[in-house]
Amino acid sequence: MDQKFLRRLSNLYKKSDQLLASGRFGEGLWPLDAAVGQLLHYVILFKKLKKGLEVGAGVGYSSSWFISAFHQTKGKLVGLEYFLPKVGQLEKHLQQLFGSAYVKTADVVPSEFTQWLKKSGRGKFDFVFFDQRKMDYLPHLKLLIPRLKKGAYICADNVVSHYHECEEYLRFLRRDKRFQTVTLELGQGLEISRYVGENTL
Repeated sequence: MDQKFLRRLSNLYKKSDQLLASGRFGEGLWPLDAAVGQLLHYVILFKKLKKGLEVGAGVGYSSSWFISAFHQTKGKLVGLEYFLPKVGQLEKHLQQLFGSAYVKTADVVPSEFTQWLKKSGRGKFDFVFFDQRKMDYLPHLKLLIPRLKKGAYICADNVVSHYHECEEYLRFLRRDKRFQTVTLELGQGLEISRYVGENTL
């Protein structure tokens, strides 16, 4: 991985406490753990994933890991963030990290998930990252199932730190035979699930 990119990203991580202290984001600023970001970066690379969706892009820490990987696979990330102060900071961070070239690899969409979904066409995704309100993980996943490619990876952050809010989401994944899933105690807890599709037997 490019060392210059890692240094620039590290500098952005260091600013997270300053951003939170500014009060512009309330308490809703939980930067992705760097170990989780690096893991998912390599998942995208090694699996040659091409079309990603991030729900709850925040100020761009997680997006940066994904965009860096999709740039190499010649894929693209759609990053959703409905809170406008975060959108401005997100675009600023991506500009600092990637320059204007990031627009070739990412679409930053200032929209709430369900509103975006109504207008988003029929394209399917092979990578999804959830980091929005935890109570929305399950309803958003259910809405996305028709838009998942077979073999798609669905990743959700904070499933350990916010276990009670994520409990129904986790229970659903474990009971639904269309998914294979595992919890990693990495960062704040990461759920990695693979959509295997309908049972054709």
